[in-house]
Amino acid sequence: MDLLVRGGTIVNETGQQKADVLVQNGKIIRLSDCILPVPGMRVIDAHGMLVLPGVIDVHTHYGMVSAGGNRTADDFFQGSASAACGGVTTIIDYAEPLPGESLLEAANKRRQEAEGSIAIDFSLHMVIPRFREGQAAELKALLDQGISSCKVFTTYKSLKIDVPDLLRLLKSARDLGVLVTVHAEDDDVIQRAQRRLHEGGMLAPRYHPASRPVEAEVQAIKWLVSAAAAQRCPLYFVHVSSGEGCRAIGQARQEGMRVMGETCPHYLLLTQEKYQSPEAQQYIMSPPLRRQEDIDALWAGLSSGALQVVATDHCSYTREQKQAAATCLDTLPGIPGSETLLPLMYSEGVGKGRITLGELVGLLAGNPARIFGLYPQKGVLAPGSDADMVILDPYQEVTISAQHLHSAAGYTPFEGWQVKGYPVTTILRGRVIYSDGRFSGAQGGGAFIPAGPGTFQ
Repeated sequence: MDLLVRGGTIVNETGQQKADVLVQNGKIIRLSDCILPVPGMRVIDAHGMLVLPGVIDVHTHYGMVSAGGNRTADDFFQGSASAACGGVTTIIDYAEPLPGESLLEAANKRRQEAEGSIAIDFSLHMVIPRFREGQAAELKALLDQGISSCKVFTTYKSLKIDVPDLLRLLKSARDLGVLVTVHAEDDDVIQRAQRRLHEGGMLAPRYHPASRPVEAEVQAIKWLVSAAAAQRCPLYFVHVSSGEGCRAIGQARQEGMRVMGETCPHYLLLTQEKYQSPEAQQYIMSPPLRRQEDIDALWAGLSSGALQVVATDHCSYTREQKQAAATCLDTLPGIPGSETLLPLMYSEGVGKGRITLGELVGLLAGNPARIFGLYPQKGVLAPGSDADMVILDPYQEVTISAQHLHSAAGYTPFEGWQVKGYPVTTILRGRVIYSDGRFSGAQGGGAFIPAGPGTFQ
């Protein structure tokens, strides 16, 4: 059935226009001042509303199994349904090879797992814990199948890539046009910090910030910037948590280095004081929450272009899973976030004058699509693009509560947060999958979107 969205304010990075949107066969056909409906056409009245490109959350962990065998509360269906209720129409999750498994085998297995249940569109990053001589052919095979980005870790025993492997990967990625993304925390700094905590018996959840200090993030970013520059390879830093780390990326960009960065709503809105509360374990993620001055610097980094993307690192565990361990070192790290990404960023960013409406679209849709090779199929409202839209009521006031959210985690780190501006309708390739508080999508209704080489931003 054809779809017509009438009377809304269309918002792209480049500006706004009052226009109708005509959709046929899942694609945007036309944007015009007045499009008349025809019999059989579904019409959505968007007068007084903002019509934005569907949000792209480029950092999620749905149905993830940790090294200790713990599975996240949200599988591909539950996580994507929750995301859809917050205006997210595309996510990029991770494929991680098991020991002895090739990169391509791991990617195919993960893709099949998602395709059977995911409710929104998706792509994949490839986790690469080691990269031996001759593996460039595997990287090329991934690229041919539409996986154009990978992720490396500089910490965690089971995931940490060693320096020779990293340098080989950077060279191969540069030659092929694969984007390397990095979880940047210096493992030596973390190990020293955690030894001191062990020796002092300081292992309660409130010591989480001390177990992964800012110094670990900053040292890793600076070293990686230097290594990538020597290889002439673009680099993308995930979940930047500190002002100093953000400034290091911004400085590198000013010097002409091809680096990009992402932060998350929790690093923009919550401080490490949360670790002093009785619910401290619910706020444990890696890296930890930081100080107010870090929050201020991250917002400044979004406005200045030091950081290009806001994503969630959605990695949900239930309260029971989080509280199964007693220490900051053993608590499962991760929080839910996909469903609250847009309302928080609109209310706290646009609503408080920290970013413009165009910048919001860039951070949540346009930049993610370009950087990860999905543009212009995704990330923009334009003829020929997928009809992925979120209709947002800029005046609707909502108190965020787990009771009304759709994640299986059963809690939100933003419980009680007041927001003004909330998504009321989510449209995926011309199909309404969320409207007026009710998810109406289908399990398995999402599709794998092959990614091409991204564009440096």
